[in-house]
Amino acid sequence: MLQNSIIDDEIIFKYPCNTRLEITNYLLTLIHQHDVDTAKHSCNVANIAVRFAKRLNLSSQMIKDISFAALLHDIGKIKIPRQILNKPEKLTKSEFEIMQRHSQYGFVILNQIHPLQDIAEAVCCHHEKFDGNGYPSGKAGDEIPLIAQILSITDVYEALTSDRTYRKAMTQKEAFQVINSGRETHFNSVLVNMFLLGGC
Repeated sequence: MLQNSIIDDEIIFKYPCNTRLEITNYLLTLIHQHDVDTAKHSCNVANIAVRFAKRLNLSSQMIKDISFAALLHDIGKIKIPRQILNKPEKLTKSEFEIMQRHSQYGFVILNQIHPLQDIAEAVCCHHEKFDGNGYPSGKAGDEIPLIAQILSITDVYEALTSDRTYRKAMTQKEAFQVINSGRETHFNSVLVNMFLLGGC
C-alpha cells in the first residue's frame, strides 16, 4: 500500500468542513478543479449506482455508502498528472501503471478522513475483477466488497456510454453487450443479470 506521505496535507487536514456530505462535496470540488470530466463521470456513476442499489433492495445505509463511494471512487485521480488523464491516445505501459495507482491513492485519502473510512476499501477495489485479474491487489469473487462490485459495473457502463477524446459513446445496447461479456471474468454474474434486467 502506498504511504500516507503521498497526499498533500491540505487535502486531509485543512478541509473546511466536518460532516460526511460536506467533506464529500469538498473532495468533489478538488476533483472538478483537477479534471472536469472525472467530476462529471463521478456524479453520473453515483446516479446509476444508486438506482441499481435500490433495485437490489439494499438497506438505506448501504445505498448511502454506495452513493458516497461512487462520488469519490476516482478521488485518487487528483494525484494523476493531467497529461495522462486527458491523453487522447492509448496510454503507454508506464503511463497505465501510473493511472492504476489512482485506486490506491483513493484509499489513502479516504482512510485518513474518519467519516469516509468505511468506504475506503470499496474505492480501492473498484478496479478489481471477479476472476482475480484486476488491480491493485488481484482480489477475486467475494473477496471484493459488494460496494466495489457494484461500482465496477456502473463505472464501466457510464464510461462506455459517454463520449471520450478517443471514441464516441456506445449505445445502451452496445454497452450492455460489453457488460454481459464480462460476467464471471470482470463482474459478478448475479449482479450483471440484475443490472441488465433493470435497463439502467
